[in-house]
Amino acid sequence: MRRRVAILVEKGRIELVEEEIPRLGEKDVLVKVKACGICTGDLYGFSGYPVWFKPPSPLGHEPAGEVVEVGAKVTRFSKGDRVTALGGPGFSDFVLVDESQVEKIPKDTPFEYAIGEPLACVVNAVRLVNPRLGDNVAVVGTGFMGLLLVQALSRLGLENLVGVDVNNERLRLAENYGVNIALNPKERDVVEETLAITEGKGFDTVIEATGNPAGVGLATRLVRQKGRLAIFSYHPNPVSVDLREWDSKGLEVIMTSPARAEDMIENFKMAVRMLSRGVFNLEKLITHKWSLNDIQRAFEYASKKPLDYIKGVIVP
Repeated sequence: MRRRVAILVEKGRIELVEEEIPRLGEKDVLVKVKACGICTGDLYGFSGYPVWFKPPSPLGHEPAGEVVEVGAKVTRFSKGDRVTALGGPGFSDFVLVDESQVEKIPKDTPFEYAIGEPLACVVNAVRLVNPRLGDNVAVVGTGFMGLLLVQALSRLGLENLVGVDVNNERLRLAENYGVNIALNPKERDVVEETLAITEGKGFDTVIEATGNPAGVGLATRLVRQKGRLAIFSYHPNPVSVDLREWDSKGLEVIMTSPARAEDMIENFKMAVRMLSRGVFNLEKLITHKWSLNDIQRAFEYASKKPLDYIKGVIVP
C-alpha cells in the first residue's frame, strides 16, 4: 500500500512524495488520516526559522482519523475506530503509530475538532504550572493554544482568569471560554489594570502564549513577587529577558514544553478524556481547512498570520 507524504524540501517549499507505507508492526495501528492540524512549529520551519527538524523533513504531528489495520498484538483498537494520535507524518494519507500513542475520540466529534496533540500540550502545561484554587491567573496571548489553555484553566476555580491580547476578536472568544476579564494592551495599561485586579500584588501565575519576545516581557511585568511565570509558546529565536526583574521578584520560571513533561502519553490520554467530557471545544478555533494537494498554498497563507486565521487543518 502506498501513501502521499508532505515533505518540507527547503525553506518555503513543500512537495508531496509517494512512498510505500512502512510495514505494520505487531503493536502498530495504521490510521487513515482525516485531519491533521498545522502546528506553529511547522510554520516556523516552513519560514526558515530554527526548529526541531531540518529540511528535507516530513511534516505534521497532529493527526486524527480512522483505523484501517492493526498489528497482531494490538488489543485496544480495531478497524473502523475513530482515533487521534501522537505521531507523524500527519500530512499524509496514512500514518503508522504505536498503539500506546493512539486514543479513541467521541463518535459525534468531527475529526478536525479532535486533534489530540495540542490538547496534550495544554494538559502538560496546566499540570506543570499547577495553579491553586482561588489563584489569580493571566494568559498572555489568546491565539489557538492560549484559548485552549483558557478552556482548561476555566474549570479550576480560580479567583480571576484574565486574557491578554491585542486582538479583540480573540479576546471575545476568551471571554466565551471562561476568562472573566479581557485586557488589550493597545487600549489599556495592562500593568495598572493588573494591580487593580489583584489588590496591588500581581498575578500568582502568568502563562506566556504569544510566541512574541515582547510577550515574555509583558508577562514578566504582570507576575507578583515570588509568583510563577510559565513560558508556554515556542520561540524559534533567542529572546532577551530582564533577569534583574526575574531575580528581584524571586520568580519561579517554568518551561512547559513537551520536553519538560513527566509523561506525555499520559497527558495525551487525559486530554482526550477531557475532550470527551466537553472541556475542550475547537469548533470556533479551526478557521481554515485545506486538502493535502493544497498544502503549499495552506502554509503560504497561514505563515503570513492573517487576522482571520486561528488554526488550520489539512484534510487529505
